[in-house]
Amino acid sequence: MSLFPESFEQPSGRAVLLSIKPKYADLILAGTKRVELRRSWPSNDIGVMVLYSSSPKQRLVGVAFIDRIEECDFESLWTLADANGGGVTYDELKAYVKGKKTAFGVMIQRIKIAEVQVDPKDLFANFTPPQSFLYLGPNDFPRVMRAMFPSEGSV
Repeated sequence: MSLFPESFEQPSGRAVLLSIKPKYADLILAGTKRVELRRSWPSNDIGVMVLYSSSPKQRLVGVAFIDRIEECDFESLWTLADANGGGVTYDELKAYVKGKKTAFGVMIQRIKIAEVQVDPKDLFANFTPPQSFLYLGPNDFPRVMRAMFPSEGSV
């Protein structure tokens, strides 16, 4: 059963292209990392993350649907990360969120690994990897999905 409708319509909530270090992207795609940890988060209306595995891969590698977003103090974030395969140690997380009163745990509901790992420069003119995330417009999301999942249908 496919996770996506044949038309690749925009999911509920906005879609973002999220820059993630390759080791964390791999853990998400393996299903062992079920929470993405962020110092900041754009808003709670994000429904799906297109995963951009940063250098040296530099490819769109999959999609993660968001269950919910938790804004937490450090100790609560550590508890969330520890229970959900955050992929970091206590000290790594502490260093990552240093100086922040709160940070975010983006809970992943389900993932789909790309059939084709796509170079985003093939989809977006003048693509520059975002420091954190890039909103995908209603026309961008279906185009990204068609490129990553060519056997799933077309719009």
